[in-house]
Amino acid sequence: MNQPEENDPIDVLLREQNTHVENDGFTTRVLAALPPRRRAWLRPTFFLGAAAIGSALASRWLPWEKLSPVDLSALLSLNSQVLLPWLLVLSVATSLAWAVTAAMQWED
Repeated sequence: MNQPEENDPIDVLLREQNTHVENDGFTTRVLAALPPRRRAWLRPTFFLGAAAIGSALASRWLPWEKLSPVDLSALLSLNSQVLLPWLLVLSVATSLAWAVTAAMQWED
């Protein structure tokens, strides 16, 4: 397979001709005629609700009593009884943060 050229002549030609084509307001009329968007709030609300429910379930069922105090030497010892609860808490917190971030950055 050939590598794309650095200065592809077709690409250069298209970039040079990237001018606005006047359409006598056609685009504006079409966009104005479209129905208004509904329920744009539904998806972010769903994500935030799922994150809230996940937080409540995590606070109830995560092994808080089995968490050892944060001690770098204990975490680096690769002891599964120390690492597993911390990995579980970290994975739940990361997935909840990811859900909230997705809800806040959603573009419809």
